Amino acid sequence: MTGGFLGLIMFLSFLFAPVGLGVAEALTPDDVGADVALLVAAGTNQVLLGKNPDKVVEPASIAKIMTLLLALEAVDRGEISLSDKVLVSPDAEAIGGSQVWLRAGEVFTLEQLLKAVAIQSANDAAHAVAEHAAGSVPAFVKQMNRRAQELGMKDTIFTNVHGLPPDPGQDATVTTARDSSKMAQEILKFPLVLEWTSTWTDVFRSDNPRTVLYNTNKMLREYPGLDGLKTGHTDSAGYCLVATAERSDLRLISIVMGTASDAQRRQETRKLLDYGFKGFTSQRLVEHKEIVGEVVIKNGVPETVKAAAAAPLEALVEKGNSAPFHRHLQVQPDLEAPLKAGDIVGVMVVSQEDSILGQVPVELEEDVRPAGFFVRIWRWLRDLVKSLIAAEPSA
Repeated sequence: MTGGFLGLIMFLSFLFAPVGLGVAEALTPDDVGADVALLVAAGTNQVLLGKNPDKVVEPASIAKIMTLLLALEAVDRGEISLSDKVLVSPDAEAIGGSQVWLRAGEVFTLEQLLKAVAIQSANDAAHAVAEHAAGSVPAFVKQMNRRAQELGMKDTIFTNVHGLPPDPGQDATVTTARDSSKMAQEILKFPLVLEWTSTWTDVFRSDNPRTVLYNTNKMLREYPGLDGLKTGHTDSAGYCLVATAERSDLRLISIVMGTASDAQRRQETRKLLDYGFKGFTSQRLVEHKEIVGEVVIKNGVPETVKAAAAAPLEALVEKGNSAPFHRHLQVQPDLEAPLKAGDIVGVMVVSQEDSILGQVPVELEEDVRPAGFFVRIWRWLRDLVKSLIAAEPSA
């Protein structure tokens, strides 16, 4: 009798359990095995999870993302072309590590070399690309560092074009996961990159000897929606992976650095991406033209003006998190009239707990003309009286 009753309870518990709702358990930094990890939403750069994201580490071949980015930006500006014939130099031939065994005097198109960098992480091809794009490798490295600063990669220093360990007496290339996410977001503006990084195999040389490119990113065959972006490994950097995947119009970027093996970097990457795709939902946080606050223009008429969202704000919100949303209006300092309706005067930042979900520009709702002399004097006296009253000690 008792056994039958317990069996009925277990059956009912199973029957009404919330199975298959697609809600992933909340992931914390402690759940991530990589020393450094970051998960962001592409496009908005919203951080979904971070573990030591600002720790300065060696990136190994992750550095080649910047090499690819600079070359494609130069192509976009018309300075070089993917069809350019590139003559392989003796210096390019001498580069070791992952390579396509370039020989001095060979000629390949720039596109062939870029594909070798993107697919097989070829160090010799990266060297040849740099020489062609900038005239010399040192000149190209200088461009890499300048572009890094432009992108706000404040903790990144490139010392070579491929991420190999430095020669004795040289400094190593260093970066952070947060910095790496910035250049990853930038290179995603070039869809051609994902065509290359999602290619499993491709022929580099048809003969003498026949050379086939094999993608270094094994997750291409393991994780649905994953189509890039770059692997990296050296003894000092460990196993690194900047991955990107897209599902249902949501693209995520996952970064893991300093793992002990290829298997671990794939495991941790899968963990991060699963959390992003299953654990979050898109939510409209601010409506377009919604009044979000008031802005004071000291020399303006009117002096206080309503501010509205210049665009809608949608962000990813963790499923099951019932914590309230907080809005903070950040106004540009020292605003002065005249101003026009529609002028951007700041941003509205929306956060939940300790995480910033996103921000949207705010604009003035009406024109603001300069205040006259007497109005300014009156406001000065008013503010003076207020400050004196506020400064009086209480009895």
